[in-house]
Amino acid sequence: MPEIEDNNFKEIINGEVRVEYVDQLELLREKLSSSNFLKSRTSNKELISIVENLIDILPVEMRTARWLVREQDTFLNEAKEESQNIINNAKRESESLISNSYVLQEAVVEANTLIKQAEKEAQSYRMKVEDEMDSLFTQLQSKIEQVNSYIANEKNSLRQPREINKPE
Repeated sequence: MPEIEDNNFKEIINGEVRVEYVDQLELLREKLSSSNFLKSRTSNKELISIVENLIDILPVEMRTARWLVREQDTFLNEAKEESQNIINNAKRESESLISNSYVLQEAVVEANTLIKQAEKEAQSYRMKVEDEMDSLFTQLQSKIEQVNSYIANEKNSLRQPREINKPE
């Protein structure tokens, strides 16, 4: 007989057999204690007492197995919830990173466009400034040549004898 109980307990621990007897007995006890299941109060109490005795008679291993199964179910449910939360957070984070990546790419493209436009404007402005400077240098060169010509004439006139004008 102990071998049969050991085999049953091993099956229960391995999850091959569901522990439902204790659960059913406790459910029956709850129904009996909360409702008018039996009309006579004394038979109701006797029945509840019998169910409680049956629960107490069950081996501790059965109650422990039932507790382990409940704990396992609770742990699995919590693990499933946590894994789903992790997956949801990862999805949100990846979407955010992808979105930020697109924004960054667009910003780089826009910045490159602005840089090219600024370079074209700077080149155009530089060409305009160079043309104006060339014109100014040409004018300055012309003025310097005029001044040189005047200086040369004045210098030549200094070496010429002076004409004295006679009074009339």
